[in-house]
Amino acid sequence: MCSCPYGTNLNQELVEQGWCWWYRKYAPGDTVLEGLEKEARGARKGLWADPQPVPSL
Repeated sequence: MCSCPYGTNLNQELVEQGWCWWYRKYAPGDTVLEGLEKEARGARKGLWADPQPVPSL
């Protein structure tokens, strides 16, 4: 987890804005990140605007 000033969680912010994936392997059972990713996908934010986004490895 990466926290910024004023308590902002950078991981959650990036997932919420659609700029990264929630990698289940590294954060299994994280229901907050799971929900944020679902919302970003549904709203087609960030990388989810692409019809077939491809994760970088």
